[in-house]
Amino acid sequence: MKKLMVSGALALAFSTSAVVAEESGAFVGVDLGMSNAVMTQDAGDFGAFDFNNKSASIGNFRYGLLGGYKWFFTEKAGLRAYLQVNNGANQIPAGLDTHSIINTLNVMANVDALYNLYSTQESSIGLFAGLSFGYAIHSGKVVDDLKKNGLKDPSGFDMGINFGLRTIIAKYHGIEFFNRFGVIGASATSTIQPQLSSVPLDAKMTTLQPYSFGVRYTYNF
Repeated sequence: MKKLMVSGALALAFSTSAVVAEESGAFVGVDLGMSNAVMTQDAGDFGAFDFNNKSASIGNFRYGLLGGYKWFFTEKAGLRAYLQVNNGANQIPAGLDTHSIINTLNVMANVDALYNLYSTQESSIGLFAGLSFGYAIHSGKVVDDLKKNGLKDPSGFDMGINFGLRTIIAKYHGIEFFNRFGVIGASATSTIQPQLSSVPLDAKMTTLQPYSFGVRYTYNF
């Protein structure tokens, strides 16, 4: 009888620990990664003059902070919402063998769906995917030159898709490998006056951040 009771207790303890879900709660974190930017100037063609231009940067280092809250509705599925601020610089080609620096500060609100593939009382491994909505603030010599030429600052709304792999270690510590693909970039439309024409042109400048990827540490309260 005692053996049966001990066996039953062990089985119950094992089954309980095996299905313990990750807990809801607040979290904060830091991230490090790489990203790039594409600046597109579109004013159409005017006679022999082409006012179209597209410059893509090489990948550059970014760093940021984040904080938010996660909710788990089942043992495996949950949702999180968090604010994120990151900063970095990109080298935009400005001519033959020359580059200009554009600094970008992103302030973003994110909502991700969470799904844990494996979970115990102390650890979990899972996936996340969601949307990122924010405001991209672009600055530097490139933006200053745009303003001198009559173009508006292309800072503004920026939207992307998040996805990646996440893990919780020792209940409180999280490591994530994240990706973000930009789908809508900041843009501004200006009316410019070509020097050799009396007809003004509407020029649109768009700055898209096509991708970013990196690693993130979170502390879960």
